[in-house]
Amino acid sequence: MIVRCLAFFLLFSVSHLLVGQAEPGVPGGGIRIMQLMRSENTLRRYPDALPSLLKIMNQQTFAKFDTDPLFITSLTDERLIENPILYVNCDEQPNLEFPKEERDALRHYMEQGGFVYLDAGIKASFLGADLGHSYAAWEERPEVKELFTQVFPEKAFVPLPRNHDLFRTFFKGLPKNEDLKIEQNQKRLPDTVLKFVEQEKWPQGTYSFVGMKVKGRLACVASPICAMGWGKDEFGAWIPPISFRIRESAENFDENLKLASFNGGTFEVIREDGLKDVIYSEVGNRPAWVREPNGRWRIFKYYSGEEISNYAHAFYSRLGMNVFLYALLH
Repeated sequence: MIVRCLAFFLLFSVSHLLVGQAEPGVPGGGIRIMQLMRSENTLRRYPDALPSLLKIMNQQTFAKFDTDPLFITSLTDERLIENPILYVNCDEQPNLEFPKEERDALRHYMEQGGFVYLDAGIKASFLGADLGHSYAAWEERPEVKELFTQVFPEKAFVPLPRNHDLFRTFFKGLPKNEDLKIEQNQKRLPDTVLKFVEQEKWPQGTYSFVGMKVKGRLACVASPICAMGWGKDEFGAWIPPISFRIRESAENFDENLKLASFNGGTFEVIREDGLKDVIYSEVGNRPAWVREPNGRWRIFKYYSGEEISNYAHAFYSRLGMNVFLYALLH
């Protein structure tokens, strides 16, 4: 069985995982996060993401992580069973078609206490070529579903509710201006953006996650891509810039959009309340507008700027920290 007591020893308890400045992490010490990397020649998406997040966790909690992930090329690697967390960026994988021996190893790993985090494990068809996170997609991407149908045919992924402990392991709710050390003369988030973020985009600091339980324990989670919000450059600045996709309405939208000329397809998307939005989006392009269950029409507008990007990075980093700390404490 995977030895998790080391994690408990290092993390004390949830009540002690608060505030304070711990010693910065250095390679070669602390808890090691495994990352699946099939080949050194793999096209990396956000290569600085995980090391940056682990460093932040060492600075902001009393946990101690090795800031160098342990890269494995196969799930039959004997080191798999020796480490408690496996991180997989699904967008970095040539495919998710694992041979039987790897599927068996993955099942054994999860049954013995291992935790698997599938980043970019949720993807919505209406996004086209846009590789950002989905607006409202509760289902794992098809290749993830196919893989786990073979690994655990008796199980299925289910959405994590907003009150799940994962979203409250260390951080609770959304970042505040004081959390981001925003000075009085710096810009705040535009009111339109902040209202949508708080009420619809990331309500209560939650996100679109699905999870799978094994032996009564949450053993695997999948999310839209979060790694895009973890990276920092050598000078400590967030990379890359992130924009917000916001749904907005205005006078006469209900009449004008239903009559608008459109060449693309429509995509039904399951909302958090179980109802369906109909997304209008041309293939390969970002979504244009949406018809909601109540008959209301709204457009998608994209906001950019340093204050928006910093806010997004802060949120994604808090979310990532919650995931990894939850994995160690449960």
